[in-house]
Formats: sequence, C-alpha cells, structure tokens
Amino acid sequence: MSTARTPRLRHLSGATMETHASWLELFFDLVFVVAVSELARMLRGDLTAHGFLVFLALFVPVWWVWMSFAYYADLFESDATVFRIALLAGMFGSLTLAGTIGVATGPSTGAGLGGPRGFALANAGLQAILVGLYAYARRSAPENAALRQLCGIYVAGFGGGGVLWLVSVAVPAPWHLGLWGLALAVEIATPFLAYLTVSAPPAHASHLPERLGLFTLIVLGESVLAVAWGARGTGWTPAAFPVAFFAFVIAACLWWVYFEHVDHRVIIDALTSGRSTLVRGFAYGYGHLLIFAGLASTAVGSEVLIEHASDAHLPAGAGLALSGGAAAFLLATTAAHLVIRRPLSGRLLTARVTAAFSALALGAESGGLSALTVTAALAAVLTLLTWAEIRYRPRREPLADPRPAPAHPPPARAAAPGSGCPPGTSAP
Repeated sequence: MSTARTPRLRHLSGATMETHASWLELFFDLVFVVAVSELARMLRGDLTAHGFLVFLALFVPVWWVWMSFAYYADLFESDATVFRIALLAGMFGSLTLAGTIGVATGPSTGAGLGGPRGFALANAGLQAILVGLYAYARRSAPENAALRQLCGIYVAGFGGGGVLWLVSVAVPAPWHLGLWGLALAVEIATPFLAYLTVSAPPAHASHLPERLGLFTLIVLGESVLAVAWGARGTGWTPAAFPVAFFAFVIAACLWWVYFEHVDHRVIIDALTSGRSTLVRGFAYGYGHLLIFAGLASTAVGSEVLIEHASDAHLPAGAGLALSGGAAAFLLATTAAHLVIRRPLSGRLLTARVTAAFSALALGAESGGLSALTVTAALAAVLTLLTWAEIRYRPRREPLADPRPAPAHPPPARAAAPGSGCPPGTSAP
C-alpha cells in the first residue's frame, strides 16, 4: 500500500472483468446498519401517515449517501492510503448522519449538532468528501479526457449539493426543507447528467449489483432482529411464537424473491450497450430505494405485531407497515427485475403484481384483525409467490466450458503389435 498510488478505472478486460467488494467496502456498509435501525426506530414511534412520509423522506438522503460512496468504489480501484482515509472519514460522517436522524425534523437546540442543523452539516461534510475523491481521481487521469469530464461533472454536482446543505443551516424552518429537497435533486440528477453528457463514458468492470445485494441483506437483517427482539420482549409466549414464526417466513420469502433473479452483469451491460440500456441500468440501481425502504418498513411491522400478538386488534398502522412494506418491496423488485438480461415471464409478473396488491389490501384492512391472522395471511401469500418463483423461474444460461475445444478430433493411436486391439483403435 502506498500513499502515492492513484485511483485506477476498473477496466473491462481480462481478469478484471469479475470484481468483488473489498473488505473496506464491507466495513463501510456496516455503518448503515445504524442508519437503517434509526430510521426503523423512528417509524416505529409514529405509524401514522405523517410518520410514513417522514420515514421515506429521510430514507432518501441515507440511501443516496450509501449509493454515492458505493459507486465511487465501484468505478475506481485503489488501495492508496488517501482513499482509505477518505472512506473511513465517510464512515464517521455517515455515523453522524445516522445519529441525527431521530431529531432531523425537530427544532435546533443550542450550538451543538442536534436537530436539523446536525443532519444538514453531516450531509454537507459527506458531499465534501465525495468532491475531494472525484477531484483527486480527475487529476490522476490526465490522459483520459472522457473520465476527466465525467469526474468534473460529479465534482460540480456534488459540490453544488453540498453548498445547498450548508446554506440550509442558516435558513429558518420550514424553508430549510426546500433546500434539502433541492440539494438531493441536484445530487441524484448528477449521474444522469454525467453519463448523458459525456459522449463516450468510460465503461468499467462493475460489482455494484453485488453491493446492492449485500445492502439488501443488511436491511433484511432488520426483519430477523425484529423477530428475535419482538419475541424476546413478550417472553416467547404461546401467542407470540406463531406470529414470530410467520414473520420469519415472510422475511425468508422476500429473500427468495430478490435473490432468485440477481444479475451481476446488469451495470456492465448498461455501460456498454448504448444510451437506452444505460437508462435501464439507472432504473435498476435507483429502484433499490423502495426495495430498501419496503424491507425496513416490513421489519418494523413484524416487531410491532409480535409484541401485540395477544391483542384482539392491532395498533393503527402496524399491519400497513408490515404488508404495505412487503407490497412496496415486491413492486420495486419487480421493476428492477424487468430490466435484467433474463426478464420475468408473464406468469411470474402476474403472480408478483397479484401478491403485491393482495398484501396492500391486507394491510389496509388489518386494523380489525389479530396479529396472527395478518402474519399468517401474508406468509401464505408470499409462500405461494415463492412457489411461483420456483415454478416459473427463467431458464438459467449454461456455464461455458473454459477449456478450448479442439479444432479436430485427435487421431487414433495405432495398436501395438500383440496388444489384441482391433486395427484403428488405441491400446488401453
């Protein structure tokens, strides 16, 4: 490892075609366990329409910070000390962001980082780190005009977003929320502008689908924890046990639906197959916002339903958090799977949409139902969908034999005299 080593593009050639997440990237993802947990805790405390809107609104900047750093690490390979320090700084900034989620919509208090001031400053600091990384990468590629132009657009876009976050600190409530929305719009639009502006954007060997899958597992982990914590809080009573079981079945089915159709080449194909395919690549990556948010909402609903397993009726919004979150996940996952190389069959598409709207209807009518009824019904719907996933899965492409085929069949060896073999055959 050297401090002077510069970031290099992950070229699409030879052994670098297959890339995977580094240990530092995996360490970086762990920070967002805290952020997702904070978002879930906040939703659990306010299961009203207002609570759902705030949850989704705050999920966007958390998701975008993760996406921004994940894409930079996907675009460049570098084990330089400066890169590691920058990513570790991003981790601390992300922890600060996670720590201010619960008070981001409250009043600013004192001169500290509490309230929306701290949330805005954390975002501004994270954008500053990204600007520095892209500026460093741009300076390190003097011979690659397209890459320099691409990095320059990222510097301008993320820099503009960071300035808007910083200015919002001095703007009184609620007008600062407008600047937050504008900052996110500028940052999220920057990759679109970059890849549509650069005439020949550089293609690279991408492992972003792997990172998206790993983050999906992180958010699914919230559902697993919800089953454990919710049941433990009730003392694993006879009423809580079956609800916890069905909640786990729900999480397992959602895992099956997502990972049955992972396409590790979707981003590479988008970067190498023209502008229309590029838009599909963006749809795949950006569509994970609702995938992640839906899973987090499902985890919240699971925990609340387990804790109220003995009640005749559920708290308002609890069933919708569970079933509505599952419906959002199914619709967003279906949209993402429609742009991969092995698209869904018509029967499977129908099964996905039917299951999503069935879950949504169940959530809307869950107020008068028990926790066992809601979890059992949703688990039944998702189990049937999982059966359809297995029954109508796309045909998998056969793996190619890496050994080159011989141009001509090898000539038969003559039989040795006295071997007893017929002429034209080889001796054993």
